[in-house]
Amino acid sequence: MALTVEQLGRTNVTGNRLTVALKVTFDASYPTNGEALDLTAYVSNIETVHVEVSGGFVFQYDRTNKKLKAFEAGADGDALDEVDNATNLSSVVTYVTVTGGRA
Repeated sequence: MALTVEQLGRTNVTGNRLTVALKVTFDASYPTNGEALDLTAYVSNIETVHVEVSGGFVFQYDRTNKKLKAFEAGADGDALDEVDNATNLSSVVTYVTVTGGRA
């Protein structure tokens, strides 16, 4: 399955920088190592990615593999663990802001 991605508003242009806000909804089966999300479809030369904490999950954008990863509190209480394969995250919505240069 896949993420549902909706751009919120227009692309903000400041000088030669672009900023895009996205609403991201997960599906019913999270895959190990994250969901595919190519942010270079919105900005080139990604500088920063901010992903809000949502539904008790923490998210990380993997630039190398172009994936959005979901993490939750680990059993040991000290570290975050990636969400298990096939976990249903269909009720989870998060917001991503990406800033980068023009193509």
